[in-house]
Formats: sequence, C-alpha cells, structure tokens
Amino acid sequence: MFPTKEDCLIMNSSEEISIAPIKIRTLISAVGIGVFMSALDASIVVVLIQDIQNIYGVSPSEVQWVILSYLLVMMAFTVIAGDLGDKISNKKIYQIGMIVFGVGSLFCFISLEFLTGSIYYLLLGRVIQSLGATGMIANGMAMVTRLTTIKNRGTAVGINNFIISIAVILGPVFGTVIVKFWSLGGVFLINVPLAVIGFVLVQINLPPTIPFEERRTADYFGSILFALFLTTLVLSFSIFPESETINNARMWAGIILAISLLILPIFIFWERKKENPLIEFSLLKNRKISAGLATAVLKHQGYMVIIYHFSLFLPKFGIVQTSIQLGLVLAGVAVGVSVFSGISGKLSNTIDARYLCTIAMFLVALMLGLLAIFIDVDAPIWLYAVISTVIGISIGLFQSPNANSIMSATPKEKLGIASALLGLTTSVGINFGTALSTAILVAVATAASNNNGFDPYGAVNYTIGLRWVFIGFAIITAAGAVLSYFRGPEERIDRIHGKQAIEEE
Repeated sequence: MFPTKEDCLIMNSSEEISIAPIKIRTLISAVGIGVFMSALDASIVVVLIQDIQNIYGVSPSEVQWVILSYLLVMMAFTVIAGDLGDKISNKKIYQIGMIVFGVGSLFCFISLEFLTGSIYYLLLGRVIQSLGATGMIANGMAMVTRLTTIKNRGTAVGINNFIISIAVILGPVFGTVIVKFWSLGGVFLINVPLAVIGFVLVQINLPPTIPFEERRTADYFGSILFALFLTTLVLSFSIFPESETINNARMWAGIILAISLLILPIFIFWERKKENPLIEFSLLKNRKISAGLATAVLKHQGYMVIIYHFSLFLPKFGIVQTSIQLGLVLAGVAVGVSVFSGISGKLSNTIDARYLCTIAMFLVALMLGLLAIFIDVDAPIWLYAVISTVIGISIGLFQSPNANSIMSATPKEKLGIASALLGLTTSVGINFGTALSTAILVAVATAASNNNGFDPYGAVNYTIGLRWVFIGFAIITAAGAVLSYFRGPEERIDRIHGKQAIEEE
C-alpha cells in the first residue's frame, strides 16, 4: 500500500539471535489492527464526502482535502517514522503511532460533532491521524520482517500487504454501515477503542525490538521534497477552477504549479546524488519496472475516480436513497478485487503480465467510457453497481500480475526498494486521481453554468462535468493499457536463485 521500511532493514546476525521469531497468527493479530486502521482511514472518508460538504458548506475542491491531507502527510513522514523505529525501537514507534492515531481520530469525531463552523478543524484531525498512521504503516512491516524467519517471512509479508489492500477497498463499505447504524463522527470514534486494543495486543504479544547496530539511513529531505512537489501540484489543480471564490484563482494556480515544477528537478537532482534515495531511478531504466509502476498509478486513479465521484454524485441526486445502498454499489469494487486477486496471481505464473494487465486496463477504460455515455440522474442504480463490480474485477486482474512482473524484474538486492516504490503508487494515484478529476469536474461544470445559466452543481451541469471526467480518465487509462503492453514479455527468471524458473506440477 504505502511506502514501507522493509528496504531499510539490515538483518545482522546479532539481531536475528536477540529476537526470536513468533507464530504468524500471533504476529499478524497484534500488528494487523493498526495496519488495518491506518489503511482503512485512507479511504473510509470517501463515503462521508457528501455529508461533510453539506455540514461545512464547502466546494468539491475544498472537501477533497479531507482525503488528500491524510495521504500527503503519510507520504512525507512514513520513511521518517520507519527510520525512527530503526533508531529507537520499531515496537515503541508503532505504539506511539497508534496512540497519536487514536487522538487524531477523537479530534476528527469532535470536529464533526461539535466544531462544524470550519472544516479546518477536521483537516487538522486528519493530519494528526496521518502522523500516527505513518508510525504504524512503516514499523508494522518492519516488525513483520524482524519477527519472522526466511521460511515464513514471505507468508507474513503477504498477509500484511493483503490486509492493507483490502482495508483501502473496504473502507467505503464500512463507512456506509457505520453512518447508517451509528453516526457520521462514529466512523472516527470507533478507532479510539481499536487503538487501545491494538496497543495492548502489541505490548503483550510482541517482544521488544532493539535499535539496529547498522541500518540504511532514510532520505528525510527527499521524502519532504517529494511530498511538497505533490502537495503544490495538487493544490494548483484545486485552486484553478475556483475563480468564483478565490480572487485571481488562475494566476495563483499558475504560480503554485510553477513552484511544483521547480521542486521536481531539485528532487530529481537530490535523489541522483543520494546514496540511499527515496526513489531508486536506476531501477526505472528497466522497462518492466517503470511501465509497471506507471500503470499502477493509473490503475489507482481509475478506481478512485469511481469510488470518489460515485460517493458524491449518487446520494446528491437521489440515485441511492441510503448510505447502505451506496455501500452496496461500492462493494462491487471490493468483491471484484478480493475474488480476482488470487486468481490473477496464479494466472501470472504462466501468462505474461503484459497480456493480463493490458486487458485489465482496457476493461477499466471501457467502463469509464460507458459511464461517460450513460451517466445521468435517471440512470438505474444497477448500472452503477455493475460498472463498480467490473472495475473491481479489472483491478483484481491487474494487481498481482503487475506486482509479480515488477518484483521478478528487480535485482534481489533491491527488492525492498521496488516494494517501497510499488507502495508509493497508491498514494500518488489516489492523490492525482482525486485532484485532477475534481479540477475537471469543477472547471467544466462552471463553464457549462456560464453558458446555460443553471447551477454549476445542479443535475444538468454536474452530469456534464462528470461526463468529461470519465472521458478524460478513459483516455488516460487506455494509454496506460498501451504502455502496459509495451513492457515486453516476461523473462521467467528466478533472480533469487539465478536460474530459469520452471514450474513443475
């Protein structure tokens, strides 16, 4: 999911002796709660967006920061939190992260229930949450690595990554259920007792983790530069269409975009001269790795555009009458991913990823194209449910083969770095997808309103805006499908053992 510290772990002999491995079920049950919560809250707020927008009376460009603030802070501080774990104690930093996450969740609850005068209180709560989440995400994977052996480490890491992925997908579904049977703020308040339970489980079940005598120094400055680049880029998208609420909005958007484009070469220059960079550019020379990472970003954009805009559009115009109905529509994504991730993993053992991933990306492009044609306030709810499910199936078909392709093409000494880069694609894709699609929606709806005189966020112009959103992302995803194909055929080489990998049944 998000950048991990697995690549920063140096397992020396004294470390292996000082910490005995424990049973996987004990390890995962202790670490899993925090990892699940931190990943879940990256997406659970998606189904709250319409209600949050109504409560605070803000525009789509403003309300999207409830999602973006969480992800951008996570990208800036996850590597730093992991490095602190290596310096001090992975277990302690993980537990501190859990406490901070619980405090942030409580503040989000208070903001939604009692401090409804300004959305900035909620955004502050989300930032606090995200700071806590970085401690759990980074050090959860570190503890999984340290407390397992070579024989079962792959299984434990796989289960941990599955928990992260399924949490992101299930977030909107869980959110609708909690809102229906409890309250809007309950989505955040439920994290408080879970954080306490998780803290206790880690304290009881996991041994202390001593600092590493030798460790890979984290790229603090690179992490902050990259987060600043993305933040300014996303902010420019957000400001550009807000000419009615911000004076000289397009001028400010241009200035902020220029700042973003200035930060990018500085970041690249810094990374190229850094011994242990955040992004290993030498890996990107391999077409399978670079194409795999690029298409992973586009894949995350594709499903987030569906989840985010369905969550706003369907309740706003009464296409779904309850949060449960919205949850059932979005559940199609989760079901599709869950069912087909395992199937596609097995298929990728014998079928080239370029075929599986290209088909999957074209399916997503096709669904987005169909939405551009048929989206309407009078369209039947089953249409959105079917499209949601097919999108989920496509993502499930894409995920495992693409990851397998990237990791198989990576030299064994850089597997951790490739894993971190793959994790980074989630945050980048969700941020770009949310910000760019919202900018298109607001710009087109506003332009249409100027022409026809209707409310820019009324049924007519909102639908016109979404049509252009889905057209744009259908084209982007189709381009990603073409890119995926040109990654080339799989070599079928076992890079760990240095021989042809021949599957024998």
